Amino acid sequence: MTEELTYSQMLTELEAIVDAVSRDDCPVDELEHKVYRAGQLIKTLKERLKKTGKSVSEMLTEIDN
Repeated sequence: MTEELTYSQMLTELEAIVDAVSRDDCPVDELEHKVYRAGQLIKTLKERLKKTGKSVSEMLTEIDN
C-alpha cells in the first residue's frame, strides 16, 4: 500500500498518526495498528530518501565529470 502513495501523502499520513497517538483519547485497541502503520511508513520514507539521495549524488557526479 505504501508503494502507491507519494512521499508527501505518506508523510501526511504519518503526521496524522503521530497526532492521533499523542492525544489522550486514542483508543488502545487502535494503538497497535497505528504504531505498526507508522513503522511501515517510516521504513518506506527512509528507503525513498536514501534512493533519492543516491540518485542525486550520482547525477551531480555525472555533471561534474
